[in-house]
Amino acid sequence: LYTLWKRTAPPPSMEILNAPSRETFCVQRDRTNTPLQALVLLNDPQFIEASRTLAARAFGSADDFDSRLDSITLRLINRRLDDTERKVVADSFNQMIDHYRRDPDEANKLLAVGESKPPDTADPAELAAWTLVASQILNLDETLTR
Repeated sequence: LYTLWKRTAPPPSMEILNAPSRETFCVQRDRTNTPLQALVLLNDPQFIEASRTLAARAFGSADDFDSRLDSITLRLINRRLDDTERKVVADSFNQMIDHYRRDPDEANKLLAVGESKPPDTADPAELAAWTLVASQILNLDETLTR
């Protein structure tokens, strides 16, 4: 993700994600995982847009749930989810798609976040649900600290 970084004042989201100072060289970043980091990853427009773009790529590259999920997890954590993890994500996806099918305005609000536009060919409810799945995986400790 690209962001504007002034010489001595990093963007607030980078500060929360423990980005090292650019004043000295950093061999290894500190490993942390705080509730504030989750708040940034789940609510910052830049990360929502990144999740939507990742979801759109997965949506366009495969037709079934497992292949789409594998597309996302291979990009973010470089592995496929096991059966237990897959069930958790499938349950979340089913709840989200039901919600967005009942309230399409909510799906459109989520897809409108950010500067890039979502693909016109995708079903808004399904793309919104996949956006939240991508966001959920992006927010894993395994994704943040690898």
